[in-house]
Amino acid sequence: MAKLTKNLTQRKAELLVQSALLREKLAVETLSMMQMPDVVSKGLNLWNNLSRFGKRPILIGALGLFLLTVKPRRLLSWLLSATVLFKTWRRFGPFIMPLVRYLTRRHQ
Repeated sequence: MAKLTKNLTQRKAELLVQSALLREKLAVETLSMMQMPDVVSKGLNLWNNLSRFGKRPILIGALGLFLLTVKPRRLLSWLLSATVLFKTWRRFGPFIMPLVRYLTRRHQ
C-alpha cells in the first residue's frame, strides 16, 4: 500500500510539472497570437502604400519601361548577385571598414 501511495504521489508531481510546462507554452503561444494582428495591420498598411502606384501612372510606366529594357532573367541574376554581395558585406564589413578608414586617412 505504501508503494502504491509513493507511485501516486510521484505521478502527481510529474503531472504538476508537465501541466506547468504546458501552461507556460500556452502563454507564449497566446502572446504570439496577440501580436499577430499587428503584423496583419502592417501588411494592410503596405497594401495601401502600394496602391499609391495606381494613382501615379508615370511610375507604372517607368517600371514597365525598366522591365522591358532590363530583361527579368537578368534582373533576377542581378538580385541574386546583390543578395550575395549584401550578405558578404554584412559579414565582413565590420572587419573591412576600419581598414578602409585607415587607408583613406593615410592617403589624404
